[in-house]
Amino acid sequence: MFLSAVMALQDRVRKEGGNAVINIKSNYRNVERESATEFTCGAGAVVAGVALKGEVVTLKK
Repeated sequence: MFLSAVMALQDRVRKEGGNAVINIKSNYRNVERESATEFTCGAGAVVAGVALKGEVVTLKK
């Protein structure tokens, strides 16, 4: 779950031409959680998931 959400962010960075994502937040049922060490995910009887959102930027090298 978490790994696939992070990989989706990486794909978005590549598509938008950036090289980093900042202000990453987990978003579950429209409740955002901003933490450097924790995220919120949901688990039901059949499916579990996590949604991450952030801002794509280009940082100087």
